Amino acid sequence: MAAVSCADEELLTGPTSVPLSSAYAPTLSYYDAALEEVIRSNLGDEVDSYGVVVKKLSDGAVAEVNPHKVFETASLFKLWVMYEVYKQVKLGLLQMDEELLVTLYYASFDAGTLPVDICDTLTVREALEAMITYSDNTSGFLLRDRVGLENINRDLQALGLTESAFGPVDVTSTAADMALFLEMVARRTAVSSKASEEMLDLMLAQQVNDRLPALLPPDTKVAHKTGDLPEVTHDVGIVYSPQATYVIAVLSERGGEYEPIALLSRAIYDYFNR
Repeated sequence: MAAVSCADEELLTGPTSVPLSSAYAPTLSYYDAALEEVIRSNLGDEVDSYGVVVKKLSDGAVAEVNPHKVFETASLFKLWVMYEVYKQVKLGLLQMDEELLVTLYYASFDAGTLPVDICDTLTVREALEAMITYSDNTSGFLLRDRVGLENINRDLQALGLTESAFGPVDVTSTAADMALFLEMVARRTAVSSKASEEMLDLMLAQQVNDRLPALLPPDTKVAHKTGDLPEVTHDVGIVYSPQATYVIAVLSERGGEYEPIALLSRAIYDYFNR
């Protein structure tokens, strides 16, 4: 293989003939109408701008508002990239210490968080940490292309995330699919128990904490990932509270509006810990 130069704009490519993941079967659930009312009363007149799914993992209590409303994911897609990285590592198709060159092309996606200089390298593990904990874009696109966009899309469908995809123009998903993915990770069935634990550790180290964790008690553990574009503001995660561990996916068309998500997060926390 020819050496890649720093000025090279050729995209990385993923492996071919990667075995599909198995479908994830969510645990049984029952609908909690009172929890839905908490969601609706907090979002008020803006409720139609949101997609929300909350599920308590111990007994399956669930509530949804616009769960199948389709949104541009912004950086939420990085969770899918993370999954595919761990899957291909398990299959022996990728190594955590493999070095990825930050070419000019990939550096062009930087929004001020690139942890190395242009023309330096990141290991796969370093890129994973940067991509999830402070949402570095260069790391996200390096890893996305290294594992292969088509492999990610195929696995989304195979896992049961049928409302999610990297499309020709946009990357889209729903609160329902995001909650399903979070449940899979929380129950340690994403790739393997060990891989799931490492994914959770990355999400627990999240540095952007102005939404789901913002108004929760300071010692509350929240494994989560944010997404931002001018037209959308998201946060999805797993909350470990004294009386309940629950997944919560909040996607919105309210660009730059963090406080409503923080207030909703606190209201749900209080509901489960009343």
